[in-house]
Amino acid sequence: MQIRIGDSSGWQELKRQGLQTVMDPMVVRCGELFLRGASQATDQSKVWDLLQKNMHALGMFFDRLVIDEKLPIFNYGDTFDMRLNFDQRIWSRFNDYEPVLHDVNVEFGPYRQIKDAALAELAKVYGAKQQLPPIMESDILAELSAAEYDWSPSLESLGTDLTSDNERKIAAFLLGGLIFGGYAQQMSSEHLVQPKRSRLFLAISLGAETVGRKVEDALFADLKARAQVRTEDLPWTPTFFPYLLGRVKTPTDLIAAVVELRRSREVRDYRHWLREVLQDFKDGKVTNKKRQDIEAIAKAVDRKLGKIPSVPQLEVKTTIAAAVAGMLPISVNLTPTLQALWGWLLPGIPGYGYRKLLTRAVLADREYIALEERIRTVWTAT
Repeated sequence: MQIRIGDSSGWQELKRQGLQTVMDPMVVRCGELFLRGASQATDQSKVWDLLQKNMHALGMFFDRLVIDEKLPIFNYGDTFDMRLNFDQRIWSRFNDYEPVLHDVNVEFGPYRQIKDAALAELAKVYGAKQQLPPIMESDILAELSAAEYDWSPSLESLGTDLTSDNERKIAAFLLGGLIFGGYAQQMSSEHLVQPKRSRLFLAISLGAETVGRKVEDALFADLKARAQVRTEDLPWTPTFFPYLLGRVKTPTDLIAAVVELRRSREVRDYRHWLREVLQDFKDGKVTNKKRQDIEAIAKAVDRKLGKIPSVPQLEVKTTIAAAVAGMLPISVNLTPTLQALWGWLLPGIPGYGYRKLLTRAVLADREYIALEERIRTVWTAT
């Protein structure tokens, strides 16, 4: 079933139906390419390179399939494989078990409103004349090629100010991220951003000159330097991806494994509890009862996953807290440009109170790195 967003009331209808997480289309694409397996890749080397560099995005995709009761997929056919209908996608098989993924079509009117606001913000960024490191630019372009990324929203007058096709491609990629951030803003919901897109925004806004992992670390340090932050101990959130990989032999085996985990008592309890915690923190509090629940819930999920959670290091605890809560702590005071990029706030549209789930890239989270070989083993199995 397709859900159409024809006017502003459509965003609230999504919320009423329990569709409250906006996933970056590149996050969804990584999940799709993994589920297809290596045998279906046009160029295995290029696709594996994409998956290897986006292991965090893979983890996000499968974690949210476990945690969220329902997930909207926005205009996916405009971005990848336009010849395929929604129900022809491999991840639509999750819906054979229960209605998890929903096809959402944002029509021209509400799309245009958000795009106008996004273009205005993007013009501010490029007006500052920040330059990307060449290696970062070429890396992103290579990933877009490997993913067969087809969505290139018009930059309109901004496009005439950019000097090269590559610069315009990067700008269009950034514009797409802002548009999806606008969707989340309208829904007052979480925006699950692809780590690469998040790093790109931060690099441009902060003028980072280093590349690779050093970019990530430098950006995080720059963010800390700009914020006066209240540290809050909030509950650990588990990743289900390693557990799922350990239970399957082939990519498509993950479909049944995800459904089984979704239906487990431990995950149902965790989902309900986390929803209450996020609502409390949105109101600026974490109740004593929820604090007391943390240890019991974490242990129950640990038993299910067969693992012990890693404790966040002190220096990233505040950002971990923001990620868990889906919002920035109240006391953060960033520069206007950085605040807009961090929170994807678009002044031209309503919905300033939405929550954004910070990406693991910004957290410099390395939890998936050791899984590289297991990911490849499953992806290449037939």
